[in-house]
Amino acid sequence: MARLWPRIFEDVSFSRYLWIFPLAAGVSWITTLSTLLIRWLSLGLPRYPGQVNPDVPFISDIAAFTFKPVFIVGCTITGISFAGTVFAVHHVRYSPKFYRLTNDAAWRQSVSFIALGCGLVAAVSLFFLSVFDTVDAHVRHRYLLMSTFSGLGLSAILTTLVWWDQTVGPARFGGLRRWCLLNTGLMICQTGVSIAFVALIYSGHYKSAGFVEWSLTYLGAFWLLSFVGYTRFREGLDPVPPSEDEQRPLLAP
Repeated sequence: MARLWPRIFEDVSFSRYLWIFPLAAGVSWITTLSTLLIRWLSLGLPRYPGQVNPDVPFISDIAAFTFKPVFIVGCTITGISFAGTVFAVHHVRYSPKFYRLTNDAAWRQSVSFIALGCGLVAAVSLFFLSVFDTVDAHVRHRYLLMSTFSGLGLSAILTTLVWWDQTVGPARFGGLRRWCLLNTGLMICQTGVSIAFVALIYSGHYKSAGFVEWSLTYLGAFWLLSFVGYTRFREGLDPVPPSEDEQRPLLAP
């Protein structure tokens, strides 16, 4: 199993530009969300047909009636960029030109492939969610929404698991731990908020669920942007020597 990932995904000339994927994903998603929100505010906070939340509409409520092309384009760019982000953040771990962990544990490399698969499921689900986001497709919309969230959640948790050794163990790469900590913190927040969102939706507390959904989606954008820190090491440069504090394990007694 050693060097499994490098054998399947060999380094290519644009490996040093992989950081563009998380940057594009985060910026695209923030832009999409903000465009829909600003559009709703500019129209005087209208209430859309079928809107069950009296205070703030769900994202799908706005997207189904106004700026749907913007929503489709935004979700498409975000989905493609997210798939590239998941690939990038795992590829740099095993790439001889980045972190060079080519002899990583077999289970970590296997988990990396599973995380990539979950990311692809989330990306495809997000695209179809935007296309089939119509007022008369509530059941289909809910299944696609849960498919998107499930793929995102599993990919996020598995990615955190793969990078856990760099989060709590002795730091081997200067500056990397702070990005791992930031990303892990955002992942934990997203997990908690996602559970709350699902619970509120299925219990019929749509008012609270609306606010939680917007919070969750913006959290996701910043989570995506945090991966830029993982993928910014340039080809040919040695890792920056970590400081004494970074070398000390976080869970040391």
